Amino acid sequence: MFKIDNNETITAIATPPGIGAIAIIRISGTLSFKIIDLIFQPIDKLKPLTLKSRRIYLGYIYSQKTLIDKVLINIFKSPNSYTGEDIIEISCHGSIYIQNKILELIINNGARLATRGEFTFRAFKNGKLDLYQVESLLDLFHSENELDHNLALNNLRGEVSLIIKNLRQKILNLNTIIEFGLEFSDEYLNPNKLLGFNNFLVNIRNQLKDLITSFKLGICFKEGIAIAIIGKPNVGKSTLFNLLLKSDRSIVSNQSGTTINYIEENIYIDGIKYRLIDNAGLKKKTRKKLELKGIKKTIENIKQAEIIMYLTNKITPKYLQIQRYYQDLFKKEIIFLINKCDLLTTKIKRQSSPILISAKYGIGINYLLNQLQSLSERFITNKKTPRITKVRHYEELKKALFQLNKIQEKIQIGIEPEILSLLLKEANYSLDKIIGTITNEEILFNIFDSFCIGK
Repeated sequence: MFKIDNNETITAIATPPGIGAIAIIRISGTLSFKIIDLIFQPIDKLKPLTLKSRRIYLGYIYSQKTLIDKVLINIFKSPNSYTGEDIIEISCHGSIYIQNKILELIINNGARLATRGEFTFRAFKNGKLDLYQVESLLDLFHSENELDHNLALNNLRGEVSLIIKNLRQKILNLNTIIEFGLEFSDEYLNPNKLLGFNNFLVNIRNQLKDLITSFKLGICFKEGIAIAIIGKPNVGKSTLFNLLLKSDRSIVSNQSGTTINYIEENIYIDGIKYRLIDNAGLKKKTRKKLELKGIKKTIENIKQAEIIMYLTNKITPKYLQIQRYYQDLFKKEIIFLINKCDLLTTKIKRQSSPILISAKYGIGINYLLNQLQSLSERFITNKKTPRITKVRHYEELKKALFQLNKIQEKIQIGIEPEILSLLLKEANYSLDKIIGTITNEEILFNIFDSFCIGK
């Protein structure tokens, strides 16, 4: 069970474990200033109780009369702090002995060691962050590229939270009108009366749809733009994969069908994360079970990818038909490549489509990367546009939209106001679970347990 006593003063080391130049120790709670008064002596002899909020003071930490370290303390008075409580941050030298000694002093004078994520949990409970922002903070910690970082930062600032809160308030206002009518009238809402409600709900449904649609692009930002390298066996897919990866990750052989299962690795190009997938070769006719499984998985990877690199080693006038075929079949962006251009006798401008490359010697790769960057622009356009990245949020938004769609269906034939009110409450229940207005202990535990002890 996820239960924490908010009345206790907590402390923890906020910096990574080990020796460093400095370490930061946090204290949060009602006893923060009492504790610092007992262990800290400012250089200018000010009493700690007169220290101003959002100021940094230089002084010494003492254990009774024994000097422990020369430190800086940062003061944040309630409610203007990360947790909403009185917070003091002690910046000391990074000696493990010093860190542990100061932590021991704080605990001996009335604090207890914080649990994982307890500082952030208190920020959540005190209204400093909603649950969506808390999860965005985790995403910020784990961001690996510019797009992922910007998305997490925008969500932490509350852009998506604000949209959800506004939608929630609109639904709540509508339901208030309906329930007010129930108190003073026994009449059912007829289609004419419901038409106004339906028009009002159209905008709410459209905003929900936009957020739901943003999930796929949000995952691209977070997990990387998926690129499936496909083609017939022995055309150089694995060689190209290794070249882009700058590592011999995939086995390369002159023997056809060497790759029987897909291999996936992440690469970063100009700050953008890509998931590069080397697939088994496509064959029209084969009876080998392993090859058939490999081809089946290749088709699955194509469906999940945002971009397809189709590789061949022959100049063919049919490349446009092949390109259109895959575009029509999978609705994907296609980069058509002719490999082993160093062995070709027919001259074609390398910068034209198809792109001529030699995966073995690295010829034409700059043209390929330019094309890749061009296709990727649609994924990074409007980088600050709100996008969701969590499956939990995605599912709850779909549930909310489902309830509103049910209202739209029933409104055409007339709907009892009690049923309308119930469906609106169900839609808001899903939105409440996203921002944490309604909480589940298991969900809270899973989220906050992902934090370190000092955050």
